[in-house]
Amino acid sequence: MTTIIIKNTIEESKILVDFNFQDGLLSFPSVEIDTQGDIDFNSLVLKLTECLEFNRNLEIEFVDEENLAESNSKIGLIKATLNEIYNEFNTSILKPNEEIKEVTAHE
Repeated sequence: MTTIIIKNTIEESKILVDFNFQDGLLSFPSVEIDTQGDIDFNSLVLKLTECLEFNRNLEIEFVDEENLAESNSKIGLIKATLNEIYNEFNTSILKPNEEIKEVTAHE
């Protein structure tokens, strides 16, 4: 199964999330998560919802050249939250596939 590569570029005031479908499909525009003030994941969650129709796992990459996730506790928490969101997405993709395999195995 082809994956969707999610590249998270961590900068001091934002995290840019890029989607790479790896098969010639037009990727979504980058999602920008502002790390100043309140954190809003709504635009990312909306894009991930659109990704559900492709039924592909996410492959996650973080680019943090300045090690901000380690030196800035807020950015570290945002990164951890992003990992949880992505893991939940992958879990939701696997469950339908596992159910199909179980049904097929019993037939």
